[in-house]
Amino acid sequence: MIKISEETVRRIAKGAEILGSGGGGQTYISELMALQTLKEDKTTHLIDAESVPNNALVLSVAMMGSPLILKEKLPNGFEARNVLKLLENYFGEETYAIVPVEGAGLNSLTAIVAGLNLGIPVVDADGMGRAFPELQMTTFHIYGISITPMAISDEKGNTIFIDSINNEYGEWFARGVTRLMGGHSWISCYAMTGKEMKRAAVKKTLSKAMEIGDIILSDTSPESKLERICELTKGTVQKGKVERVKRMKFERFYGGEAEIVGDERTKIIFQNEYLVMENQSERVYVPDIITLVDIYTLRPISTEEIRPGLNVYILTIPSDKKWKTKKGLEVAGPETFGLDGG
Repeated sequence: MIKISEETVRRIAKGAEILGSGGGGQTYISELMALQTLKEDKTTHLIDAESVPNNALVLSVAMMGSPLILKEKLPNGFEARNVLKLLENYFGEETYAIVPVEGAGLNSLTAIVAGLNLGIPVVDADGMGRAFPELQMTTFHIYGISITPMAISDEKGNTIFIDSINNEYGEWFARGVTRLMGGHSWISCYAMTGKEMKRAAVKKTLSKAMEIGDIILSDTSPESKLERICELTKGTVQKGKVERVKRMKFERFYGGEAEIVGDERTKIIFQNEYLVMENQSERVYVPDIITLVDIYTLRPISTEEIRPGLNVYILTIPSDKKWKTKKGLEVAGPETFGLDGG
């Protein structure tokens, strides 16, 4: 059990952006919310998945919508309380713990903000181990956990309850409601027991983000930091300069292609996240993590920010083994994004 502190929040924020694979939104807003809540003398703890009782109620919390809108349409901090209470009333049971839907990007800290405001512990696990653009792209979905009942709230206090026939419809309805709420909302979904969570979640994701963040915040050279991150994550790294970026519309998402010149000419395909990295000696593709970082600061470069002239490191990190199964690849493999898995 780890007590959430300002240092914990800052470390998670740094590491979670690395795990976002170029997506998931910058952690800046959720980090500020968590730090402000800590200043109000509120506390919560990060707990191990195996410590949750099998029959306990575990709920997921996330922000949904455009991270860019979030910078102008700030949440008030009570949205998580609204959605959790709505589902608690439905089940007639209190939430034992909150598990993040997405342990990367801004949603890595959303569950912590909710846990701080409500005094509920946060599980050191999540449903992705990285960032994905849709709610059904989770290991919870792979293991048959229903996305609904789902509660959605905006910053004004409006709440909506959703019950769908499957997880794809749940994502579709939630996306539509979020647009009506101004492009951004808070949701609670994937209600599960402790036993189901232990089986379906990607474990130790927030502590992994903390370890990566600790490396990034250390007083060593960027090269040394990347070497340590690769040792921790079993990843690889290459260096190059972005020569060309072409943006286009894919089947379901906008994205593009980038060419990076280093020891080899490397092609990157991206949509909401970086999905494919290929050159003569290596090919890495989703669901594995591909992250581009600035060579001087190691700040992750999002898919919206990539442009010619940037000097970058290309960091690749293997995804959790749950994503390497047949069902996992059906849910979030290359073909899901209209790409050839090779």
